[in-house]
Amino acid sequence: MSAVALPLVALALAMTAAWLTAAALYPAWAALARRRLGLARWALLIAVAPWFVGAALAAAALVPGDPHLDQLFGCHCATSMPGWLHLCPVHPGEATLMVPAALLALIALLPGRLRALAALAAEPRGMGGGAEPMVLDLPRRTAFLLGWRRPTLVVDRQLWSALSPAEQRAVIAHERAHLARRDPLVLMALSALVSVGPRASGVALMRAWLARAEVSADADAASALGDPVAVAEALLRCARLESGATLRLAWTGGGVEGRVRALLDAAAPGAGRASSASRPDMGAVDIAALIVAAGLTLAATPWLHHQLEHLLNLSL
Repeated sequence: MSAVALPLVALALAMTAAWLTAAALYPAWAALARRRLGLARWALLIAVAPWFVGAALAAAALVPGDPHLDQLFGCHCATSMPGWLHLCPVHPGEATLMVPAALLALIALLPGRLRALAALAAEPRGMGGGAEPMVLDLPRRTAFLLGWRRPTLVVDRQLWSALSPAEQRAVIAHERAHLARRDPLVLMALSALVSVGPRASGVALMRAWLARAEVSADADAASALGDPVAVAEALLRCARLESGATLRLAWTGGGVEGRVRALLDAAAPGAGRASSASRPDMGAVDIAALIVAAGLTLAATPWLHHQLEHLLNLSL
């Protein structure tokens, strides 16, 4: 039983810590990003943070260390603190005392996480059409990128027929910008990461990122067409035909009012003109930051293990 108890407790500890971190961190960061849109660029790193917190606590339970002894797989509490509650492979039998609480935590948290991941697994990968519109009869007058690996621009037939050729070019330029920035893949990764926490918290973070992604795609489209006003006019025309919040990369997604204001500001006399497309929201800097964070987490394991056992014994 002790061989199963320790991994079970470590999993429950990791999931609980990740869920609580996401519940607090995601809405707080989303609120900041609404005030300063540029902060939403780091949404993926924020989404990863609860996973690191959970992994750090699981590692602290499964990979013991002791800063007093300056070694891994050592525990000075074994001899100097009789009656001390332990959570590590050095004392695997004591984890059985925590199994009931661990099972309750897993029953509460695991089904929701599995349902969210199952829904993501059912998401279409796309048909590889890119920004060439696939015109279909849809329930709503909308245009969006379908799929995350090989996206396709899907447009409602009535909406497409209502647009002028110039407006159609604006829509296509906007979606090409999303594809160049790899936004469908980023959105899929973000959706998977935020599944670790409460749905409302994850949605808040995703909406903050989507707002910035749409503004960036608008700016790239305006740069490609050389006319921010044309993009703004097309956006307003479509917004009159279609409304409603969405978690997709939709043409009328994000805050339309803010997007139009940004485009008009770019068209104002004296405003600078962007000379190149915006960069994707996941690059070498982000990967390097994740590697550094993983290294620091592993290096901190002995101290985390020691402090974790102190927290477990606060009631003793």
